[in-house]
Amino acid sequence: MDDYFCEECGEHFEDAFDLVDHNTPEGEEEFDPSLVLPNGYHLQIGSLLRFFYHNADNPEQIKQISQSTYVTLFAAERNLDILTDLIEDVVVKSEMLRFDDSLKQLLEDKTDDEGGA
Repeated sequence: MDDYFCEECGEHFEDAFDLVDHNTPEGEEEFDPSLVLPNGYHLQIGSLLRFFYHNADNPEQIKQISQSTYVTLFAAERNLDILTDLIEDVVVKSEMLRFDDSLKQLLEDKTDDEGGA
């Protein structure tokens, strides 16, 4: 993969997101471009892309957020009243997947500690 580095200071970065964060002036909000949907809601496309990148090795997370985003876009395009419910559902499902992943990691770490003792 490409090496990302700051031409100004020469520092190298693991990914483009870290490079952009490095080049965002201190005190400014994180760069998070958004798409304005027909109903006025904003889809934070920057956050979505970061999520995909950081969860590239977790297909369940990618599947869940892809489908949820797709349904949310459909609802926004059609001005469906269920959009608020869909957004809440996305947040709950995403948090549950993160919880499941954290729990699995905790249990794996505990098993590794017991096996090495």
